[in-house]
Amino acid sequence: MAKSFPDIIRGAIRKDGRTIYRLAIDSGVNQGVLGRFMRNERDMNLRTAEKVCRALGLELRAMKRKGK
Repeated sequence: MAKSFPDIIRGAIRKDGRTIYRLAIDSGVNQGVLGRFMRNERDMNLRTAEKVCRALGLELRAMKRKGK
C-alpha cells in the first residue's frame, strides 16, 4: 500500500534532522502547527505543505494517477 501524503511529509521531516523549531523558522510555519502535525493531531493545508516542502528541498506538484 502506498504511503499517504502526510506520512511522506512526516518521514521527510524526520529524515531531515532539523528540530521542529528550526524547521518552523526556515519554513515560516508556526512551530505549534508543525508539532501538532508531527503528532498526527492536525492535518496540513496545501499552502503550509508547500512552505514545509520548500524548506526541505522537496517539490510539491500534482500528478495524474495512472489509469485515470
